[in-house]
Amino acid sequence: MAYLSESKVISDFLSGKLQGKSFTFICRFYAEKKFPRFLVESTIDRLVGNGKLNKRDGLFYLSEAPIKVAKPSTAKKVEGVLRCNERGFGFVAVQGDREYFIPAKNMGQALNGDRVEIVLLGGREGDLAEITKVVERGKTKLVGRLFSEGGLRYVRPDDRAYFSDIFIKDCEIADGVKVLTELIRFPKNRCPEGRILTIIGDGYTLETEEQSLILESGIPTEFSEAVQAELPFIAETIGKSDLRTRADLRDLLIFTIDGDSAKDFDDAVSLTFDGEYYQLGVHIADVSHYIKSGSALDASAYERGTSVYLPDKVVPMLPFVLSDGICSLREGEDRLTVTVWIKFDAFGVPIEKDFTRSVIRSKRRLTYNLVQSMLDGDQKIIDEYADVYPTIKLMDQLRVKITERKRQSGFIDLDVSQSEIDFSDGRLEVRPHKSTPATQIIEQFMISANEAVAEYLFYQDVPCLYRVHEKPSEEKLRALKDFLNLLGVKTGWRRDEVYPKDIQRLLDECKDKRFGAIVNKIVLRSMQKAEYSSKNVGHFGLASKCYCHFTSPIRRYPDLIAHRALCAVLEGDLSFFENGFDQYLLSAGEKTSFAERRAEELERSVDDLYMARFMSEHVGEVYDGVISGVVSGGFFVELENTCEGFVPIELLPAGNYVFDKDSLSLSSKKRRFSFGDKVKICIVSADIASRKVDFCLAESLNGKLKK
Repeated sequence: MAYLSESKVISDFLSGKLQGKSFTFICRFYAEKKFPRFLVESTIDRLVGNGKLNKRDGLFYLSEAPIKVAKPSTAKKVEGVLRCNERGFGFVAVQGDREYFIPAKNMGQALNGDRVEIVLLGGREGDLAEITKVVERGKTKLVGRLFSEGGLRYVRPDDRAYFSDIFIKDCEIADGVKVLTELIRFPKNRCPEGRILTIIGDGYTLETEEQSLILESGIPTEFSEAVQAELPFIAETIGKSDLRTRADLRDLLIFTIDGDSAKDFDDAVSLTFDGEYYQLGVHIADVSHYIKSGSALDASAYERGTSVYLPDKVVPMLPFVLSDGICSLREGEDRLTVTVWIKFDAFGVPIEKDFTRSVIRSKRRLTYNLVQSMLDGDQKIIDEYADVYPTIKLMDQLRVKITERKRQSGFIDLDVSQSEIDFSDGRLEVRPHKSTPATQIIEQFMISANEAVAEYLFYQDVPCLYRVHEKPSEEKLRALKDFLNLLGVKTGWRRDEVYPKDIQRLLDECKDKRFGAIVNKIVLRSMQKAEYSSKNVGHFGLASKCYCHFTSPIRRYPDLIAHRALCAVLEGDLSFFENGFDQYLLSAGEKTSFAERRAEELERSVDDLYMARFMSEHVGEVYDGVISGVVSGGFFVELENTCEGFVPIELLPAGNYVFDKDSLSLSSKKRRFSFGDKVKICIVSADIASRKVDFCLAESLNGKLKK
């Protein structure tokens, strides 16, 4: 029997014959040279064990020495967060600086999301770097599937940005099972070692994949024993002592307007008109009365930061006994609230604001559909809700005036399609979500209340957690202006300066043109991400100089902070703002902004999962769509139902295609595909595991593809 030496394997890797190959390929390679499989397994295991080989994403590589820095004593070192690409390289984003490119051989033991120290190596663009140290591990719990190779067990992460498999010791779970794994060791030049925390499922089912995404996000789904222990001490009804210092509004016509499936009602509204002035009341659940600072409930809500809304469930910020119970403004039940009173003149301009802790009794639980039916003149619904119909008409009247005033000030009204996923009665439907006058009533009233609270706290000179949205960066403005020039749209603003009015004027100008939808999407991509901050820099998108989140304390922690701050001022308790409150707000801004991004990523991923499942039932069907994104490898197409899929370049008509990033187009000598073009596609495949849908052009269909 032939002997396979480690030096022989190393030699074959150096020659490139085995570099980046799978274990199956390596076994087949040596089988042709008459080496039995067990010898190959044991040799590869030893080479991985002693660090001479590195296994990454199921492929084996020769472990290389890191790039030597010419002058390590003077080389600049900085810290940043690593963002990996599934092809093996990565980028490190350094705050206030730029992104640096990390080749695969310069990764060291760092993984996606880790905070790392890098040394700058220069390079052609000055952006080459090497990771010298992992400062802090990012994510230590990953979801993936078990598999066996070379007699060893591994978990391959679902997230392709984590391209290192995870070694699992002493595992008896069957291959193919989806598990949650915790990383426990990071051996040098070897894949990380982990232990299995949870068995999720063994099938490629919608339920398994959704649960995987929830666990992967790191968002807690269960409440701790400490939280559970506090719940029995929270009253389920309102006592007389709760009412002593509150305004009693129970006789007023106050009602809620929410979605059909909503269960937690944290805002109610009222409105009167005396012929000259509108008196709007926005009544928000007084969650701060029940969730005390420093409690286990408060710590849990702070950790979650926000509720997460998925097609078939909610991951709540607060236990349901609170969010659906005593804190929810149910019809016909007394509830503690904080009321924002706003007096508007006949033009919808707010002229007076007042705030009070109150108690209300909602007279009606209305839905957007019911309200819209009334506004559309459905007489049957109008008769059934005759007690609230006059107020609904009045609210719509005020909505129109507020909207017009805000548009004149520059309020940016982006008309971008959003998805509505309905998974009721076991049936899955995906359709576009449409904004209606009914939804806009609540939107404008809540924005008005949020502005009122933020302005009050700001001018009282007390600390507040603001909702801020900065203007587009100079780089994004330049790219937007260049793209608009390609469409023949001229802009009046400078490349480095723009105001909300400029953006709204642009949207109005392009609204009725064939590329109006394109401009909406490009403008949206040019915008900065809104976040929470203790520093008030205004809200660009709302054209507001001062804004905070106040109206949803059941589902957003920043709103709870605003409630506590407002109530402290109303009650004259300025001690609330002592003991490092400014530093707390600074940390809370970062924490809650992160929680919001984490929730949005989960919601987006689960939506993609459900859309892939929905599209899997329509493979082979032909649809009209619009090109919604163009890259060098093909383009994305969005259908009328808001589902999106990818047309790979290899399925395009024959030609040598060139990608133009400035015009967002892919073109050959005969064909050109650009952002916003209308195309007819056929659904080729839809995979729920990867949450990806592939299309081809309907014109490309041939006998083979149809088969």
